[in-house]
Amino acid sequence: MTKVILMYGPEHGRILTTETTYGEVLREGGWSYQLTDDVDEQGRRIARAYMD
Repeated sequence: MTKVILMYGPEHGRILTTETTYGEVLREGGWSYQLTDDVDEQGRRIARAYMD
């Protein structure tokens, strides 16, 4: 399991736990959150928001 923090967009700061290691981790309200290879200072993978 991977901890992911959502960045930018309406869900900014929300933390998810997922088995996904690449691609989309969340889609809500016209926004997609795509997993990146970047990690934050707490070791969580960063997912960036994009408008659909």
